Amino acid sequence: MEDVFEDVFEYLWSVLRAIQYGLTLKPDVVQAVHSYPRAEWIASDWIAFGVVMTAGISLLLGQSVILFLNQIKPSRFVLSLVANGLLLAIGWVIWSTTVWGIGHLLFAETPSFMLILDLIGLSYAPLAFAFLTLMPYLGPFVHRMLYVWSFLIALRAVGYSFHVGPFQALLCVGSGWLILVMLTATVGRPLVALQNWLWHRITGTHTNLPVRELPTPISLGIVSESTPKGEKP
Repeated sequence: MEDVFEDVFEYLWSVLRAIQYGLTLKPDVVQAVHSYPRAEWIASDWIAFGVVMTAGISLLLGQSVILFLNQIKPSRFVLSLVANGLLLAIGWVIWSTTVWGIGHLLFAETPSFMLILDLIGLSYAPLAFAFLTLMPYLGPFVHRMLYVWSFLIALRAVGYSFHVGPFQALLCVGSGWLILVMLTATVGRPLVALQNWLWHRITGTHTNLPVRELPTPISLGIVSESTPKGEKP
């Protein structure tokens, strides 16, 4: 039992270190996800997954007023936090796949998909502070600044992975953004409906997923604006 608690503690510590490294914009941030010291059941991808889950939970905490206004039960609130983290993790995989695919088409360097997945996951580090968007007046500004920060880390990650300059990295990330926007406007609509249906089932409310105004498709890229209970969208 002590070994289990020790493993959990060290894993959480590794996630915190990964968030710290991710905030620095340093290319050697990849070391954070390859430094877990214990059991084989933890891979570097799980460290990045922990970063994304933390970001998803923090994002919902930052907009939790919507859920409180709908008088959501505490048990459903906790479940909603976990669900939002998992939804963001799905978006992480989609975003990483898009960047990896476009990078392979544009550049000579061909890093592994798992490396891209890890580094893009670490670019979510600033969103661990998304709960600060609860601050009155400053909340929207903090929300946008955190996403800009995250976007810059993603650019640095692409440049580091493919050994290209900032303009080439921007071309790769920008192309991926356009592709996801087009997919959102076409085949992504049924995914929006499915996502909101799952959200309604988990929260027990009629409120759509309360994540909005994303400057980049760094999450699912298919998130709709929330609708307060009792109002028509």
